[in-house]
Amino acid sequence: MKRGSRILLFLVVVIIILIAVFFLVSRGGNPFAKEPTPTPPLVSIVIVGQPINRDDQILAESLSSMQIPQPNVTEKMVTNPQVVIGKYAMFPLAQGLPLTMDMISERPGMNQPGSEAARIISPGLVAISVPISRLSMLTYGIRDGDRVNVIATTLFIDVDATFQSKLPNFTAAVTGVGFVPDALPVLSTGIVSGGEASAQGRAELDPTLNQALYLVPSESQRPRLVSQMILQDIQVLHVGNFTLPGQEPQKPVEGQPAPTPAPPSIPDAITLIVSPQDAVALTYLMHAGTKFNLTLRAPDDTTRVETEAATLQYLLSQYAIPVPAKLPYVMEPSITKLSEPTAAP
Repeated sequence: MKRGSRILLFLVVVIIILIAVFFLVSRGGNPFAKEPTPTPPLVSIVIVGQPINRDDQILAESLSSMQIPQPNVTEKMVTNPQVVIGKYAMFPLAQGLPLTMDMISERPGMNQPGSEAARIISPGLVAISVPISRLSMLTYGIRDGDRVNVIATTLFIDVDATFQSKLPNFTAAVTGVGFVPDALPVLSTGIVSGGEASAQGRAELDPTLNQALYLVPSESQRPRLVSQMILQDIQVLHVGNFTLPGQEPQKPVEGQPAPTPAPPSIPDAITLIVSPQDAVALTYLMHAGTKFNLTLRAPDDTTRVETEAATLQYLLSQYAIPVPAKLPYVMEPSITKLSEPTAAP
């Protein structure tokens, strides 16, 4: 009896399984089939619709699009045509080529032979190098790409407008030899002593002797110093010398020790990006012996300030510096020039 119940139970289970299989098959299902792989979504990318030459501007009619699976899309592929319209092709672009950001540039000619420095200069500007020193360049704290102001310091002297020579002029003696009737007077000239000893002076009345004296200068004319900020918000292209061809740093060879880097050289020039007119002015000032000082600006500072030239008169009045009175006593030892203070040993 128990054995018959087991057989009956087994037959019932088999019948239920067969019915379930029949039900699934009749509905189109396959219980033994694998689940289908989901199809990845498609993404539209920008491709070249018409051939584009190097340095040609990319127009909307030169572009097309195609759809590719999303896993095949890279970061540099272009999905929005507005990103590249109006820009320029760095290489000849064939029709059907997927467009990437490496193939375009903001300006034409960026893939032409030449220096990398020229590609940094904006159209309408030029680069020019000026001499620098440790103090004039913020103790070498200025780096490529910084924004600076340029202060120029120069000397002025008085000259004879006709001779274009430094004053005072040298004097000469004029001697008359008498008058001849019905003829012009005869005069002769001669240099008294020549050089600094014959410098032209001026007559002054001595208040004590009540007598006119002829004064001559005791030294050559002292130049007058003036400093003024001539350029503002100027970009630094490069500090120091550019690398010459063949001087590029060598790449380490596998299995060999890395080459010892050369010690950095102290820069003696800086290259600035300026307007063409400012480049002409800087060239003139350099040949005139002008000294330049650079002041560093904040990277987000675009302000421009009108400055007043610094002269001796400006310093005395602006900073209330008094001219020392002439006293009947002085400090000892005598001070004839300024020097850096030093600590006693």
